[in-house]
Amino acid sequence: MKSLDIVHVAVVQESRGCLVSVTTEAQFMSSSSDVNSVSSCGSKSHPWRLEAAAGQRINISLLDFTDKRPRDRVTCRQYGYVLEKLNKRNVSVCEAELRQSHVYISDSNNLRIVRTSNSQQSFLIKVEGKCA
Repeated sequence: MKSLDIVHVAVVQESRGCLVSVTTEAQFMSSSSDVNSVSSCGSKSHPWRLEAAAGQRINISLLDFTDKRPRDRVTCRQYGYVLEKLNKRNVSVCEAELRQSHVYISDSNNLRIVRTSNSQQSFLIKVEGKCA
């Protein structure tokens, strides 16, 4: 009789774990994809889904810890992008010259963020709800 390897499969949909309830208190999303966390959150197939209370907007900032090197000002070293369906916007999250920089403020209370960075980039995305 052969022994069988048992594989445990998560019952909860992985995409539901990518939901971030945005409040007026700042929250941070990491650039790393830790194997012990929901590793695909922030990917194109499972973007971070940000939802704030009705009537609020979502403020996005970048805290960039990547070593600063001289760079071409025209080129955007993209870390990811913000998608807002309401106004059909797609806004790049690019390497910042300053440690913290403003990226985007939404027109609605619902956004998606996709991470496109490689493992050599170190940053946090700061999100917080703002009254409209």
